[in-house]
Amino acid sequence: MFKKSVFVLAALAATQFANAQGESFAKMSADSVTITEVRNADKFKVETNRFWSNWFIGAGVGGQMLFSDHNKQMKFVDRVTPNFEVYVGKWFTPGLGVRVGINGYESQGVAGWTGHKAGSQSALDYYRGFLTKEVYGKEPGGGYDLYKTKIEYLHGHLDVMLNLSQMLFGYNQNRFYSFIPYVGVGWISTLNKASNPAEYVHGYRNDGYSNEVTANVGLNNRFRLSSALDLNLDIRGAYINDRFDQQVGGRWGEGLLTATLGLSYNLGKKGWDRSTTTITRVNENVLADLRNRVGQLQLTNDDLRRQLEQALNREVTPQNVCGMPLLVTFPIDRWTISNRDRVNLGFLAAELKANPNMTYVVTGYADEGTGSKKRNVFLAQKRAEVIYDCLVKEFGVSENQLRKDSKGGVANMYYNDPRCSRAVLLKIAE
Repeated sequence: MFKKSVFVLAALAATQFANAQGESFAKMSADSVTITEVRNADKFKVETNRFWSNWFIGAGVGGQMLFSDHNKQMKFVDRVTPNFEVYVGKWFTPGLGVRVGINGYESQGVAGWTGHKAGSQSALDYYRGFLTKEVYGKEPGGGYDLYKTKIEYLHGHLDVMLNLSQMLFGYNQNRFYSFIPYVGVGWISTLNKASNPAEYVHGYRNDGYSNEVTANVGLNNRFRLSSALDLNLDIRGAYINDRFDQQVGGRWGEGLLTATLGLSYNLGKKGWDRSTTTITRVNENVLADLRNRVGQLQLTNDDLRRQLEQALNREVTPQNVCGMPLLVTFPIDRWTISNRDRVNLGFLAAELKANPNMTYVVTGYADEGTGSKKRNVFLAQKRAEVIYDCLVKEFGVSENQLRKDSKGGVANMYYNDPRCSRAVLLKIAE
């Protein structure tokens, strides 16, 4: 029982000492380390953003031209019709983005004579497509009439965009012009019905509407107006199946060329941050001082180990049991006891009650570096009283075994640390 008591008290003293040294070491380390964030100079390295960053919406208007079986026989100005486009997209990196959009309105063309309607009552029965019943002119060489066509359509598309300006020349948030080619797929549908469609398509009776998959390629020329607003000149080419205009002429397919001029608005976080490198610097003189302190702590730990071994091997008598002092520290300007300190006081109380002839003195202290002299006298007295009352009223130690004392504000008592002076020291009475 006695040897166990000696071991517990020695361990408590060692813990109090180690805590004080650890706090001093941490404070010195925090005050001596300089952490600097340095922006990476590599213009190709940026930090990626969250999902809802770098979105954009836009719209544009312009012109379009359909390349089909007979349209080449039209004048250039007659082939160009208005076009609009709206879209929404996101940049995942400065060089890679996607967008979803829709464009369309109306395309004009001509249809040629087919000669495949025997017994016809109308000349238009020999023509196929979205006919307007208006003759445009004659086929080359003075042949059959060409009839005007009008296709109203909507074209939805998904594009994958590559900002080659950012990829080849490095990220520059303020770059005025960006060269952005893209590729994509789409779906084009007519809104009006062909007046004289082909009777069958893919083996099924034709309802007069065209719905086709498209393959797209284009170039967006982006001009920066501000961090949020861009001007875009967008040129798109789309490949469509030859049956789109309801005239099947043995061509490899039909093409749709559009060019729009419009504005786009950037949503959420705009641009990317440069990657950074963290540099930690420690003053060499401080490092040397810390090494010396570590050496001193090692020597102190060795000494405590030696004292503990001596205590364990020492003959236990009523005169030397409970001889270890106990230091209880407090927060600044406070006199409340923590649960950890109550545990330590409980161990001490058990040993005092087991040795009724032992007497301990309970001395209160305050840090003279903070507060007035009068306040420090008050704090020292209150701290001694709460420890005294805890031992007597909570743990049942006899008042005859305790004496109260207080020293008011004092200079740093241990390790030049003012926190060790905001305390109560319990030690055997001399």
